[in-house]
This record gives sequence, C-alpha cells and structure tokens, in this order.
Amino acid sequence: MIYYFLLFLSILLAVLKSSVYNAYAKNGKTTLGSTFSFNAACYAAASAISLGVLIFDFSLPSLPTLICAAFYALIVFGLQTVSVIAMKIGSMRTTAIFVMYGMIIPSLAGPMFWHEDFGILSGVGIVLMLASLWLLKDKPTSTDGSASKSGLILSIVAFLLSGMAGVMEKIHQSTDGKEEKASFVFVACVIMLLFSVIGIFTFGKDGGKTKRQIPPAGVISGLIVGFYSIINLTLAGKLDSMVYYPIANGGAMLLTVLVSALVFGERFDRTKAVGTAIGLCGIILLSIA
Repeated sequence: MIYYFLLFLSILLAVLKSSVYNAYAKNGKTTLGSTFSFNAACYAAASAISLGVLIFDFSLPSLPTLICAAFYALIVFGLQTVSVIAMKIGSMRTTAIFVMYGMIIPSLAGPMFWHEDFGILSGVGIVLMLASLWLLKDKPTSTDGSASKSGLILSIVAFLLSGMAGVMEKIHQSTDGKEEKASFVFVACVIMLLFSVIGIFTFGKDGGKTKRQIPPAGVISGLIVGFYSIINLTLAGKLDSMVYYPIANGGAMLLTVLVSALVFGERFDRTKAVGTAIGLCGIILLSIA
C-alpha cells in the first residue's frame, strides 16, 4: 500500500515540477546562461534535501552507486536543460508529454534485460502511445514554424534522455548499492551542480534574467527534484517496469494536460484530444498487461 501512496505522490510532484519549469521558461528571455543559473539553484536545493535524508542513515556510497549516479547525472542534467529550452520555444504540454512518454524505453528494457513479463497487450499499448505522441505534437504556424520545429526536435531529445534516466534507475536498483538511494541522489545532484556552475562561468551568470528571478524558481524546483528522485528510485526498485512507468507517467500526463490548458492557457484542439485518448488507452493496456 505504501508504494501506491508513493506512486500518487510521484505523479503530483512530476506535474508540479513541469509547471515550475514552464513558468520559469515562459517568463522572459531564457539563454544558456540563465538556464545554467536555474539548474545550479535547483541542484543545490536537491543536494540539500538528499543530504538531509542521509543524516538519518549516513554511509559512504559504494562504487556501483557512484558509477550509476555519475551516468544518471549526465543524463538528467541534459534532460532538464533541454526541457527548459524546449518549453520556452515550444509548448509545455508537448515537452512534458514527450518526457513522460520516455517511459516507453525503461518499460521495454524491463522485459528485455530484467526478464519481466511482456505480452501482446503490452506491445499494442506501446504502439498506441507512439501514435498518440505524433498526434500530441504542436503544429507549426506560418509565423513561428521554425520555433515549433526546434521545440519538437528538442522534445524528442528529451524523450530519449527521459527514457535513459529510467533505465539508469533500474540498473542502480539491480546492484549491491540499491539501498543507497539518498547517496545516489546526493552524488548525482552534486555532479549536476558542478556542471551548472561551469556552464554559468562559460555562458554568463544571468543571461536574460536577473538574479532576483532565478533563485526562487530554481530552489522550488530543486526541493521537488530532491524528494521526487528518491521516491522514483524507490519505486523503480520495488514495482515492475510495466506497472510503475506507465501509471506514473500516465497519471502525470492527465494532470499536465489539465494544468497546461487551465493555468497556462495552451490550446487543446480535437487532434490533441484524440491523441490524449489514444495515449490513455495505451497506458491502460500497459498497466493491465
């Protein structure tokens, strides 16, 4: 029962995280410098959260945890940077859904590498979700076609990175260091913080935003990321891939569509409605397969 509560909490945090990213990315001119500043604030806060958890059960991380955390850091750092830029030049809904549908990759990796069950219903579910992905993308307009295409390309990159992050979670939870969840998140966040600081000095401190604008959104995002990462790592080790990833990402998708339409006023046309319906059917099939 506790894992289903954590699953519900993961869904809420995923939507909140996407909303914070979108609000930040839409608020003024976003450059590489300002994105790295945002990331630095985010990962500093996330490191503090994981360090706080470690205080209650401190132990030096094992080699598998260090290696997996390093690879995870590279993947997630790239994912967050690409997502912020994609949401700025494209749509929150499109970017968030591509990121959520990255779960297709670890869902397939479960049966392929961890010998989890995979049947006909699972295969149909994956096909339906790929079809909905195409329908849910934003259509280029005559005035900003290049921006829409660039946003779509970045969203596809985010899709791949999101899937790789899920696979890395599964890999770590298959090692002897699987109990070192807070250590994993702390090491990964510290590495991502270092990358962000390097990026700040390389591309400029403030970019298109002032110092006052950057820390609040970054810190809020980091607080979410700290808890979210520990929860998801726990679920990746306890629940089957075909259960955890579809339900977590599917539930978050539903809430994200509502938030993007009701809060951010993004258009929701008939094509996207059909795409959402097809995607939900795919998620249901994956969940019951």
